[in-house]
Amino acid sequence: MNIHVANLPREYDEEKVRALFAAHGTVASVKLDIDRITGHHSGFAFVEMPNDDEARAAMAALHGKKLTDYAMSLKEVLPPEAEQHGPEGRKGKARKGTGGGGVMGKGKGGGFHGGGFQGGAPRRGGQRGS
Repeated sequence: MNIHVANLPREYDEEKVRALFAAHGTVASVKLDIDRITGHHSGFAFVEMPNDDEARAAMAALHGKKLTDYAMSLKEVLPPEAEQHGPEGRKGKARKGTGGGGVMGKGKGGGFHGGGFQGGAPRRGGQRGS
């Protein structure tokens, strides 16, 4: 499980963060977010723990713990598709009311000029220039 850790003290390095989580299980990796300009970490990290039960135990023990004036915030990092689009991902079932196009979903065809809206003023009489 990959865990996002926020509100870390600036004096914490990878070894200190690893030690925090190692008390609850095996830590595969620790990645601190380092600011390119200052060279210091920005107060958050990603900790990867291979055992989900150990990771959940670490999250339960450390979430809300105050190492400085601020309480740490921990949450599981979900894969992008599951996080943004639910269990079926982006290619899941179509939502009700989609399919069609035109202006505000009216008319036939797709796009802004498909169907309902033709743009410009209506023509009078026959077509010009034929």
